Amino acid sequence: MTSERTALSIGLLDDLGVVREAERLGYESIWTGEGQGKTAFGKLERWATATDEIGLGASIVNVYSRTPAVLAQATATLDAHSDGRASLGLGVAHPGVVEGFHGVPFERPLPRMAEYIGLVRRYLAGVDEPFEGEFFSPERTRFWEAFEPVRSTVPIYNAALGPGNVRLTGEYADGWLPYLYPVDRFREAMGWLREGAERAGRSVDDVDVAMYLLTSVDEDADAAYRAAAHHVVQYLRHIPGYYEGIAREAGYDDEVDAAQAADTDADAVDELSEGFVESVGVVGTPDDVRAQLDELRDAGLDLPIVRAPMSADEDGLRDTMAALAPEGS
Repeated sequence: MTSERTALSIGLLDDLGVVREAERLGYESIWTGEGQGKTAFGKLERWATATDEIGLGASIVNVYSRTPAVLAQATATLDAHSDGRASLGLGVAHPGVVEGFHGVPFERPLPRMAEYIGLVRRYLAGVDEPFEGEFFSPERTRFWEAFEPVRSTVPIYNAALGPGNVRLTGEYADGWLPYLYPVDRFREAMGWLREGAERAGRSVDDVDVAMYLLTSVDEDADAAYRAAAHHVVQYLRHIPGYYEGIAREAGYDDEVDAAQAADTDADAVDELSEGFVESVGVVGTPDDVRAQLDELRDAGLDLPIVRAPMSADEDGLRDTMAALAPEGS
């Protein structure tokens, strides 16, 4: 168990039993994405009916497939149905999703993100005035009087990876949601986040650093490593040019090349060193993982969002949840 803030992601899983268990164990919030499957908001609306206290986070929701008005409506509706428990995690996504699935040009992602954050905030606050932007120019940014959001502000996080986007997060967002981020790169990126916050005249402490954290826990440390490596391989081989960029910039070019050139995913797992895998996740026995979480918190992480490897079955997921559960649960 841990006495610090801890959240949970269950990936694309939609399981009320797991969600209720997360609340029982004392997790601060539970997060879900959507990719090319069920919508994040649809799942979270369902979860809101089965829970009372746990926070409900939509992430990662891209800023191309919905207008800012629709995102604000969905967020405010979830917040109303959950009595103020919603958080919104935005991301620019990548061309494979934006162009390949949604059929929308992947253009000017950072200015688009900044405009989305500003507009979603305006809709939630009920600013009844025109807005003239680069991408959207609504005549009003207020809901009908029949719908008054339960909160005029909802925490907005940005799933930024590159330096410019991390600085943008510090300047505009309430929180930062990195994923598969090498530890040394994370320490450097905290400086970018601070630079962005200073642009906005605020402290970096005002930005909630909530990392999606690949968490592979097993009393057999080798089994934990292989499960985590299999997870990383999926991103390196099947979402090329996205997460691999961060790994390359952190000095893992040779391993990325070898994993992508392997004949199968299983062969690719053998190309990743324990050092690489451990740099993008917390891996090992329960004691090992808790110690690694403490180190990340010391480096600036406020809210680890525990994410079991995608190969984990329900028993493995529940074991991970129990091992990292907050104290007092």
